[in-house]
Amino acid sequence: MLTKMLLNAVEADPAKTAIVQGSKRLRYDELYALAGRAAAGLRRLGIGAGDCAAVLLPNGPEFVACLFACAGLRAIMLPLHPQLTAEELSQFIADARTRVVITDSNDHISITDAKVVRIETLLANEADPLPSDAFDGPVLFLYTTGSTAARKRLCSTQRNLYFEALNFVETVGLTAADNILCTIPLSHSYGIGNCLLDAVYVGSTLVLLDAENAPFAANCERVFELVRDEAIRVYPGVPCQFQILAALPGPPRPDLARLNLCVSSGDLLPLQTYERFLHKYGVPIRSLYGSTEAGSISINADPAPTMRFGSLGPPLKNVTIRIRDDAGRDLPEGEIGHIWVKSPVIPPTGYDNHPDLSANIFREGYYNTGDMGQIDARGHLAMALRKQSFVDVGGYKVALSEVEEVLQSHPHVREAAAVGVAVRELGTLIKAVVVADQSIGEPDLLAYCGERLAPFKIPRLFEFRDALPRGPLGKVLKAELGGVGDYPIGVSRAAFEGAWLSVERTGPAHQLEFLATQIQEQAALTLRVPAGLIERSAPFRSMGFDSLLATELHLRLVKLTGLPLSITMLWNYPTIDEFAAALLGPGALGKHAPTAAGVPAGINPAARQEAPTNFDELLREVEALSDAEIDASFRGR
Repeated sequence: MLTKMLLNAVEADPAKTAIVQGSKRLRYDELYALAGRAAAGLRRLGIGAGDCAAVLLPNGPEFVACLFACAGLRAIMLPLHPQLTAEELSQFIADARTRVVITDSNDHISITDAKVVRIETLLANEADPLPSDAFDGPVLFLYTTGSTAARKRLCSTQRNLYFEALNFVETVGLTAADNILCTIPLSHSYGIGNCLLDAVYVGSTLVLLDAENAPFAANCERVFELVRDEAIRVYPGVPCQFQILAALPGPPRPDLARLNLCVSSGDLLPLQTYERFLHKYGVPIRSLYGSTEAGSISINADPAPTMRFGSLGPPLKNVTIRIRDDAGRDLPEGEIGHIWVKSPVIPPTGYDNHPDLSANIFREGYYNTGDMGQIDARGHLAMALRKQSFVDVGGYKVALSEVEEVLQSHPHVREAAAVGVAVRELGTLIKAVVVADQSIGEPDLLAYCGERLAPFKIPRLFEFRDALPRGPLGKVLKAELGGVGDYPIGVSRAAFEGAWLSVERTGPAHQLEFLATQIQEQAALTLRVPAGLIERSAPFRSMGFDSLLATELHLRLVKLTGLPLSITMLWNYPTIDEFAAALLGPGALGKHAPTAAGVPAGINPAARQEAPTNFDELLREVEALSDAEIDASFRGR
């Protein structure tokens, strides 16, 4: 069914641009040929019906080609995020009985006994024609995020993915003119379902960011350019991305006003972000409710004048929602109960590696999302309660149980708990509370977690206790673990101001050296590494700064200097030395008497003007999206 979908787009307009990424522009007939080459390469490796091929690739045409190649061979694709650690990758690969791993790097070759093939080798074949039959069997493995002992695997069929596209497209009325901008990983179900498949289904253009590994805050200007230059009409994003766009300093940019449809999924969108984005760009953000298990479920697609914030809209085409009590009985309109969903997107085998868990969750064609909600008089869904085992960290979904499992596996840790804590300037961070032998400390646990968890899953705060608080039944009382204290630590405005007094008249070279050293120290504290390992001439992004870490470094520098610096300065001046020079600025040298607040008066006025001058407003601008725990039904989206 999927290859037929692609062939339909080719036949409708073979010269239509299918994918844009940087300088790459593939027509639909070229994408079809690329998929045929990938299929030929997989066939030569012995991959056929029912075999699993893992795809460890960043967003790009090659990823898309691999999906349709697997569909044509009746094989099963396992998409893997490139940021996963070797240990995480090996667990997924082993569980899925993977026969081949497709990658663009040699970094992960040692992780598995499966055959590893580089993508350029796979594509070095004459293209095989893809079948255009109506095969609707297995094609995609997706995992719900969870502890390594209980990761639940879903096997989506081609029929499931076909209806994932059809349901959304026909509900919102997409056409071939509705080019889609994708800034989320295609390895996630949200990226596959609401970017890749939707574009191919209608024969529109899928536009991918050409700097995927850079933090989103560094790509904002590129987003504006792509919306304008590629006639983008549809933008599916996650709440933290919309928050960043809404919080950008300066006057509104007209480019985003060109959008017909902004879609947010992965978490419930905060009212503040919705209102700021609407006020700045004039485009309402549509909330899409979905899960890995059931795909897209409902969307608030009302006409803009009648939109009500907080509504998740009516069910998509071919989707049914029921609100039920604890006994499984349907509840009347307006009452709060468990959200059950029936959809042709739900995989027929449920959790195929945990059939014991499927019985109570998948019943008579319905899936129990685990969420609580209600249906109003208009037939719209509203969320009432979400499960509390997940948190949203910088747009990534993190299972606290997975973090706890890794911590507790350390030989010197007796017990550990992980919680999501709200830090006003940074949003939700993971805090680990650990009972351990005195022989280990925070550096040991950071190194241990770094080998076993993706960077966004590693706790940012650690607290060591003699025991975890427990209730009468032995349950850890996590409500008592959420203290944050003075975060971030290691920032002293008074020390900075005092030291500046001794260097303010020493000349430009000493001033620049002082500022660069201060920034270097704060970068090291942010990355949890010795300052000596931080290269002042290296780009921030090459050091490992993602959006969350960049926001923390920005906050540290704001608190240290007292200047309302724009977060975009970290990308406009991408090294420590360049950033330090920008703070002083040409024409400001030699004018370094302290101000009344003790801040160097000679620091470049442009640095002040890039951001709001009110410090409280600045904190609101950099406040991250999610400060509540995410519900388990959004796993991987």
